[in-house]
Amino acid sequence: MKNINGKVLLLVLVVFLWLDSSTLVLAEAPYKTYTEDHNRHFVRTQDAYHPSKSIEKVGDLDFSGPSDIYIDALNRIYVADTNNHRIVVIDEEGHLIQIIGEDVLKMPTGVFVDHQGNVYVADSGISQVVKFGADNEVKQTFVRPDSPLFGKNNPFKPMKVTVDKRGNVYIISEGSTNGVIQMSSYGDFLGYFGSNESQANLRVMLERFFFTDAQRAKLFKNVPPSPTSIDIDEKGLIYTITQGNDGSSVKRLNISGFNLLPTDMTFHPLYTDLFISKSGNIYTISQNGIIFEFDTEGNLLFSFGAPDDGKSRVGMFINASGIAVDSRENIYVVDKERNNIQVFEPTEFTSMVHHALELYKEGHYVKSREPWSQVLKRNNLFDLAHKGLADAYYKQQLYTEAIEEYVIANDKEGYSNAFWEVRNSWLQNNLIYVIYIVIVLFLLRLLLRWLQRKTGMFDSLHRIKNQILSTTFIRQIRFIFRFIKNPFEGFYGIKEEQKASHWSAAFFYALFFVEYVFALYYTGFIFNNVEPSSLILLKEIGIVFAPIALWIIANYLVSTINEGEGKFSEVFKGTIYAMAPYLVFSPFIVIVSNVLTNNDAFLYSFANTIIIVWCAVLLFIMVKEIHDYTVRETIGNILITLFGMLILSLVVFIIYVLLDQVFDFVYSVIRELMVRAEL
Repeated sequence: MKNINGKVLLLVLVVFLWLDSSTLVLAEAPYKTYTEDHNRHFVRTQDAYHPSKSIEKVGDLDFSGPSDIYIDALNRIYVADTNNHRIVVIDEEGHLIQIIGEDVLKMPTGVFVDHQGNVYVADSGISQVVKFGADNEVKQTFVRPDSPLFGKNNPFKPMKVTVDKRGNVYIISEGSTNGVIQMSSYGDFLGYFGSNESQANLRVMLERFFFTDAQRAKLFKNVPPSPTSIDIDEKGLIYTITQGNDGSSVKRLNISGFNLLPTDMTFHPLYTDLFISKSGNIYTISQNGIIFEFDTEGNLLFSFGAPDDGKSRVGMFINASGIAVDSRENIYVVDKERNNIQVFEPTEFTSMVHHALELYKEGHYVKSREPWSQVLKRNNLFDLAHKGLADAYYKQQLYTEAIEEYVIANDKEGYSNAFWEVRNSWLQNNLIYVIYIVIVLFLLRLLLRWLQRKTGMFDSLHRIKNQILSTTFIRQIRFIFRFIKNPFEGFYGIKEEQKASHWSAAFFYALFFVEYVFALYYTGFIFNNVEPSSLILLKEIGIVFAPIALWIIANYLVSTINEGEGKFSEVFKGTIYAMAPYLVFSPFIVIVSNVLTNNDAFLYSFANTIIIVWCAVLLFIMVKEIHDYTVRETIGNILITLFGMLILSLVVFIIYVLLDQVFDFVYSVIRELMVRAEL
């Protein structure tokens, strides 16, 4: 009997564990979570938030077209229940606390609660912002300003609203292209704030240039887009979001209306709302349900969520319209189409990131080291953790470790600061030895020269050296240094004295490409904007040699028509010899770039500028001397050559398209024949 009871208990335990595991699988988020690496590419990460529940109704009350949501300091949730003409206030469990404005509001689309508990509602139906007191009575209304500065024809249909600590009201009005409407606590119009810029594309610029005033008046005006939503942080900075405004869709505005966030933040064309948490993190929601969480500097922490797939699962949306975050970092999103509130709880990984981020923002870099390390144990591709860990190492004067982390995070500024410390320490400890080595080498050179004069002990070595240097190919290679001293004589040597051959020119073309690749891989981290792992050899060959080939062919053809005396071979050789400064000095600049910091960046940029200008001057001299032109004729020849390069590029592109079509046609015919043969 005991054995039977034991087996039954074991069976019950197995079934229970199976059901429990099945529940976990079913509770798994119906979307993927991403973050960004240092190349601004999305990479998978652990789930940041799990969908926990959906609030479909409050008691016997149903939502209808909810447009906005706000959570106050007491975690009370305010929902702009638009089609029911009211503001519904509930607690975290979804229990009704109160209803506001049921007999006053017509189409509430935005809600905000200030520190005194006053509720501000943007109602586009009555074209007002209504302020309700703690007793739910109307305390004040903000109507269309009658100030001439507001504009006679400017619309006033409040969609969203926020209020600062002084009581100033910031209103997003439908179709207001002048920006955010700012009003005092008394309802006086203070001006427009944080307007977007109009996007001038090529078509608009051409129309402005060629059309008359009368023609331009008939066109649609190129007006900037209107902001979509607004919020304010604990410091009083205003945030706006603009749907479809690429490049600066999320803005943090200072008192002057200047955007303090980077203009290359992750962009989504369907942004509808944003919310700023107490920690300063920025939460945004797109209409199709993609949630983005940024830190205070605009770095993407997490992106998750998905459009509804027809199964009405929690965590997926049809028309997400508002987002808010409570004090426990739970995210609440209202769906206007599904008439519900969906709640997302942070995972352990997200709480860990937030904790490390909070310490980091407060300047406790050393304390944040352990949390960042724990984050990296969970996800080593989380670049923000590498940056935080690097800063922690830097504060602890562990500069070598900091450099390694800054490289992973692609933080050039941090790398520069840490490398400066390493370089400074190395110079302090080793500079005297470097000086000693230089002195010893100089004295050794003097000694060897003295021994050579007295004994001739190196005569055999000198004979071997002279034999090597006297070979034709080596002389042609060494001839490039003649261009550094006297380019006019150098090109004369190519044209009249045959000082260069096709083989030496081919060698320098190959060397040019090798140095180009060397620069891509080994330029100092601070100055290198290329990801070596993304390089494709054939593509780089095309980038280097396609322009050179176009130049040589176009210049020869143009010069032949314009009575140029240069042969094709002379243009071929002269072009690469004109690159002498790059061939000689570029490797040294690349090597030196590895020991420079941002403080020395002008040295690197100045050296590169000198080389580019020098090569351009030599190329100009090459055209003049090889073709025996005057200065004016040379300028004309170069301009026509550049135009010829463009024409040749178009011809090559057309031929490529035609050949591609012919190939597709032949391929389709062969496939058809094969299919018929099988039948």
